Amino acid sequence: MPEWRLRNEVSSTEHGCFDVLSFVNDFDEEALDAARSELNTEGSEQSLEYFYACQFAEIPPSGRRGKVVEVDDTEIAIFNIKGEILAISNLCPHEMSPVMAAGFVDCNACVVACPLHGWTFDLHTGMQIGVPGSIPVYDVRLDGEEVWLRKSSMT
Repeated sequence: MPEWRLRNEVSSTEHGCFDVLSFVNDFDEEALDAARSELNTEGSEQSLEYFYACQFAEIPPSGRRGKVVEVDDTEIAIFNIKGEILAISNLCPHEMSPVMAAGFVDCNACVVACPLHGWTFDLHTGMQIGVPGSIPVYDVRLDGEEVWLRKSSMT
């Protein structure tokens, strides 16, 4: 049985210091690796499948705002940047706020900034600009006027 301990840390960011509470546990690494392996192989065919997201016309054409769709309790922001359809997680990892579709989009740089605190992410890769971190991105397939997505292998 794993042992759980509460760890209190003080972390420093460019915005100041804050307390972080996290749980530390002592897992059996072999059992953990076996579970990860099982999760990665179980249902792997399904993870390669595209799922219907919306109609192309539902995505704001200017690229300044995104369209939010929800699939299996996951919010995804879909953007039309100069005719290219891009999809990323709608959750900013800073405070897990569902706000990326309403973020500040730079169509030329192809990035979106969270409207709450300005964390900025590349719409192609999901990588955070300037610091380590990322959010999930989705591969996009158009079928007529339908937009289909699947989780990208990059994330």
